[in-house]
Amino acid sequence: MKLSSADLSGQDMAVFSLNTNARGFRLRFSLLPEPMDRELAWCCWRIIELGGRIPVSALQSLIRWLASTVEDHPAFRGSLMEQTPREWERVVAATYARRKGALPGKNWVLNTTTLLRRCYRLLWTAYDQRPWWRREQWSLEPDPRIPRRPHEPSQGQSLHFHTLEPEWLRVGVQWWFKVSLETGALTWTSLRSIRSGIGVFSTWLTAQGPTPPWLSEDPAGVRVLMLEFLGHVRTLKASTGPNRGKPLSDLRVNDIATNVEQFYLFMHDQRDSAARALDEPGWLQLGPQHAKLWRRGETRRTTVSPERREVIDDTAFSQIMANLHLIGAPFDEGGFADEQAMRIVMLVARTGRRVSEIRMLDRQPLLPLDRLSAPDEDDGEGFVAKLRYQQTKIDGAPDTMLVDAEIAAIIVEQQRWADEHLGPRWAPGVTPTYLFLAARMNRKADRHYPYERINALLNEFAQRLDIRDSTGRLVDFNRAHRFRHTKATSLLNAGVPLHVVQRYMGHLTPAMTMEYAETLAETHEREFLRYRKITADGRDLQVDPRDLYDMLELDKRTDRILPNGWCLLPPRQTCDKGNACLTCEKFTTDASFPPELKLQQQRTGQLIDERSQAFKARTGQEMSCDNVWLAGRLQEQDALGRIIVKIEQTRLADGTVQAVRGAGVAARTDAITREPEARS
Repeated sequence: MKLSSADLSGQDMAVFSLNTNARGFRLRFSLLPEPMDRELAWCCWRIIELGGRIPVSALQSLIRWLASTVEDHPAFRGSLMEQTPREWERVVAATYARRKGALPGKNWVLNTTTLLRRCYRLLWTAYDQRPWWRREQWSLEPDPRIPRRPHEPSQGQSLHFHTLEPEWLRVGVQWWFKVSLETGALTWTSLRSIRSGIGVFSTWLTAQGPTPPWLSEDPAGVRVLMLEFLGHVRTLKASTGPNRGKPLSDLRVNDIATNVEQFYLFMHDQRDSAARALDEPGWLQLGPQHAKLWRRGETRRTTVSPERREVIDDTAFSQIMANLHLIGAPFDEGGFADEQAMRIVMLVARTGRRVSEIRMLDRQPLLPLDRLSAPDEDDGEGFVAKLRYQQTKIDGAPDTMLVDAEIAAIIVEQQRWADEHLGPRWAPGVTPTYLFLAARMNRKADRHYPYERINALLNEFAQRLDIRDSTGRLVDFNRAHRFRHTKATSLLNAGVPLHVVQRYMGHLTPAMTMEYAETLAETHEREFLRYRKITADGRDLQVDPRDLYDMLELDKRTDRILPNGWCLLPPRQTCDKGNACLTCEKFTTDASFPPELKLQQQRTGQLIDERSQAFKARTGQEMSCDNVWLAGRLQEQDALGRIIVKIEQTRLADGTVQAVRGAGVAARTDAITREPEARS
């Protein structure tokens, strides 16, 4: 095959990566024997069809050195698939060293072997005629048959099953994944972590010797075997991450055990279908002992709650935001020359969205507001649009949020930058799919910014800045998810209602929001100390408010928090007044409760009317004020009215607030006061 600049249009030339001064090039596939020449030419066509670009120098070098290798090693003639990629890399490097008298350079090895392995994956997919789920390697890009969501995150595009042994386990896991993807029970991004846990089980099981799918002939033996596996997992050490060399965390142990248990639960429930689909009658031997491998507590299931270090304090956050421009600054100015990454981090920090949701924003993610503000109402700080993001984690959760003019400006600037700097690389007539785009192998502009790049860049950025919080502790903010924790926590600590934070963060339940964001202790205390606390008899509380806060332990002692105030009854004493809080000297309230007090007043009035009408209908007479039930309700209604009026009047007078004692307290207080005098 011969190609030159005279034979190619501008559109055709765009699929090849050329040097600036290149006038033309030749691709001589005929140097290779059959069918290797056709295989490599087909791979080039397939890469271009998928929207990629071909580095010409690497392709020319690969052709030349494959031809030289085949010349020196006749046994390597034939298909590329007759040898593994690693074997090809070894023998090609040996040929290079023998002919050049030196080992190939690092860049040569990287460029050539990367292209070779990509061609190998494409050929593997093309030659393998089995159903897609039977293949030992799943790749989203070359195989459109694999079920996926409309916007599937790109991390973990390939999934390997080669090392899973025994065979019944490998095929069983593949079938489980296949059914789960097709039914929507699992997503592609979940499979990689599950595959990792199953891999630990596979390695251990292989060391036990030949084992059938049902694990043991004796039902009790299944539990013994799985307890041994659990003990083995607890002896393992982390091989990567900050805890490298240390025992696996309880969370990781639980994940591995859960992955294995989920697999066996699925195969137990589907044992008839599994035996037929996999042609493995051994799955029919599964029983109840396989549906529940461990008992409660054995896998150390702990509640996952963010630690304090997940939240970036104000001191560190200000430093990070002040230096974000370095991510987009040129190299010669000390930056990282990645403006897309800079804007991604800016949006993650400002909105609290997940990195995947920002990376996969549509090209036009802004929607108009349902109601536009009048010109005189717009102070420049209000919401100007809705941002639609890809909700990739929680099905049914919200996928829009309100944004201000600053966020909208970041999005508009990214659109302009992409058109100017990436547009020349796109095929003619292409409309970009995403706002943030991959800069390489993306002629169709349908691949979003790579996840791995964000992680690597933030890690280097954090190390270079050496940012510390207010206590002098180094802030490890290279995990972008910490910005999400910080946003949720800052909203709660600013007094934003929980249901509003829940909607903003895209959570389905308030419990999810509270596990995700930590309300700081100082926020509890600040809100409690905001107003004066008055006892039920109208006197200022003689206990220091801070001591009172500690006594009540508001973040733990929810049994002492009333809908309309607080109960000061000591923890070891029990209340004998039922619901008569408004006439109890242990009751106190302040100006943070008027809505609850007014609602209680309204409901008390409605209750009095309903019961009075029912009494008259039954007896034919009006309910007397001497009626014990009515007297109590009228007393409470009167107390509520006076409390509400007093709080509102005090606030209007001097800006302070004061709780008011309940009805009847004055008489009891006077009696208590006179009692010592009478005794004396």
